[in-house]
Amino acid sequence: MSYHDLPDDIRTRPLHEAGLQGDVIDLVLGIEERRSGAVALMVCDEDDRGLQPLVLSDLPEDASVADLVRLLDLLLPMVGEAGGAILVGRGRRRGLLPSDLDRAWHQATIDACARYGVRLLGFHLASPYGVAALPPPLREAS
Repeated sequence: MSYHDLPDDIRTRPLHEAGLQGDVIDLVLGIEERRSGAVALMVCDEDDRGLQPLVLSDLPEDASVADLVRLLDLLLPMVGEAGGAILVGRGRRRGLLPSDLDRAWHQATIDACARYGVRLLGFHLASPYGVAALPPPLREAS
């Protein structure tokens, strides 16, 4: 699937399905942004519908977990206060197999969302080759 497959009613649909989430990340993170290691955050409302995509393209692919945590500490308190959720995409120059740094980013995002009471709808890697979801937190996968 790709963003070309997005349903006409995408603005009114909750972003619960992994395929739909991947399509949204595919739309939000362009090829050059993926190659540069950009991060995309789709801010969602209390019903998990996408409200506003944020793309930070000035983060290098090897940006530290601390850089991500600083970003999340700025954004997530507002999202949490509104009862919202986020969907995250991390750009990769190539490949879709998660690295140790990708896994650390994923865990830091899970932890930050828990800290601020924000639902993490999904965390995806995006490269020029496609989009792949990382597994949900264990408490949600069971």
